[in-house]
Amino acid sequence: MMESAGYEIIKKEGFDEGLQQGLQQGLQQGLQQGMIDAAREAVLDVLLERFGKCPAAVEKAILSMESMVTMKSLRRQAVRAESLDAFRTFLEGCLE
Repeated sequence: MMESAGYEIIKKEGFDEGLQQGLQQGLQQGLQQGMIDAAREAVLDVLLERFGKCPAAVEKAILSMESMVTMKSLRRQAVRAESLDAFRTFLEGCLE
């Protein structure tokens, strides 16, 4: 069956638009993931600088976080916490 030239043009435009939207969405997701990765690294760096260590369980919990809002709260708490135990208690509250 032969398709019309008009149909082929519409089909190609639809494909191109879908491809563009997919690329844009992928780029946005990649940027967001990069921001979350940087936020995780910042929290871990603050903990290491302030307390000289970061227990494996704390690091694992931080690396499992996916929310930028949570990561910002964790970073602030890492700066303000009086002790590593105080930070850990705050972190446990974020995991619930």
